[in-house]
Amino acid sequence: LGKWTHTHEIPTAEDILSDPSTISYTGDVNKALSPHTGVLHRLLTAPNSSNPEISSNLIPAKKWLEDKGKAFENTLIPYVGTLSITERAQIANWFETHISRDKRIQVAWFGFLPIAHAHTLFIAHRMTKNPTFKTYSEVEILHKAWDVQLTSVPMILNEIDVDRECLESLEEEMFESSDRTGVSGNFQWGLDAGHHQGGWDPSFGVQESWDGKKRVGSESEREVRLRSHSSSRH
Repeated sequence: LGKWTHTHEIPTAEDILSDPSTISYTGDVNKALSPHTGVLHRLLTAPNSSNPEISSNLIPAKKWLEDKGKAFENTLIPYVGTLSITERAQIANWFETHISRDKRIQVAWFGFLPIAHAHTLFIAHRMTKNPTFKTYSEVEILHKAWDVQLTSVPMILNEIDVDRECLESLEEEMFESSDRTGVSGNFQWGLDAGHHQGGWDPSFGVQESWDGKKRVGSESEREVRLRSHSSSRH
């Protein structure tokens, strides 16, 4: 028998987003953002600058903060439109690679104005591929992209891994050691078919919460009961 990764050890959406190194950016992300490295760098290092390149008229997210009287440096901007977890992770990876270049300063941009504008730029880049916006200027498309980012509902259903949740429930049923599971929870896995690859014990490393009500089983329950090929045919 083989070996697998327990579901609770698989990175969640939050894990992926908090570590930009987990998903590399694509060529499309680079194409969308690379022309704007100067603007994004200024938004990170000097968002209050009077430089015309980062005027609130050109940065919709900055205009939104300005209209609400919020600080440019540390106001959370939670709007991501319909960008998926993967797309947001790719954008964050590009941003950390080309703009911040230092994991230690992630707290200065993650969830704030610089990455919010990066999201706007990527949405705008996708919109330019739509013939509907062929006659729009770059600034007009940026503002349309911000409208999408601000008002569209995130694809929450795509971020819920139903298979993962079902597998986690199955693993809990198989490996929980409690009175509820009875004998089946007393490390029964493999007693009738032999050890796993490399002697791996699938009950090792399960969530501690599954063992909240430890059941004390007997040694006889854990006796190896390998079946012969002849007996399995009857």
